[in-house]
Amino acid sequence: MQYDRLSIYGFAVDYPEDWRVELKPESDRNRGNLAFHSPAKDNMFISWEILERVQKRYTSLAEQVNGVLENIKKSRGVKSVEVLERKELEINGHKGVFTHLKVTSIHAIFFFKKRVILQELWSLNVYCEQTARFFALYGMSSSDERSLQQANIFKHMQKTFKCHPE
Repeated sequence: MQYDRLSIYGFAVDYPEDWRVELKPESDRNRGNLAFHSPAKDNMFISWEILERVQKRYTSLAEQVNGVLENIKKSRGVKSVEVLERKELEINGHKGVFTHLKVTSIHAIFFFKKRVILQELWSLNVYCEQTARFFALYGMSSSDERSLQQANIFKHMQKTFKCHPE
C-alpha cells in the first residue's frame, strides 16, 4: 500500500494515497477534526483540542482514556465492549495510550427486526506539551474481511504521526 503525507497546523501523518481527506470547516490550529475516508467506506480520524481544556476535565491521560471507554459503553445500542489491548507507547517523545476494542451493538432495522454489528476500534491518545494540544487518532472497521487491513493502516498512521516538528 502506498501512503501520502499530510501536514497541517504543525502536525503530520501518513495516510493511504487512495483515501479522501476531509477537514471539518470549523477546525483551526487549537481544535479540530480530520477524517480520512477509504473507497470501501472505512474511516480514520484525528481530533485535537487545547490541552488545558482537556486537563480541566481529566487529571491524566489514562483517566481520559477510561472516560472515553465509559462513553462508548453508554452509547445507544452498545451491548458490550471488550478491551482487546491497551498499552502505553512513546509517540514523538510523549507518552501515548493505544487501545484496541471490540464493540458489539444492536440496531433496529425495522420495528421488529434487529441487527447485531461487530466493530473493531483502535485509538491513540497523546498529550503534546510542546504544542499545548491533545490529539486522538482513531479508526474503526465493521467488516471482518477488512479488519486486519484496517488494523495495519491504523498502525502505520500511528507510527508516522508527529504532533510537532522535530
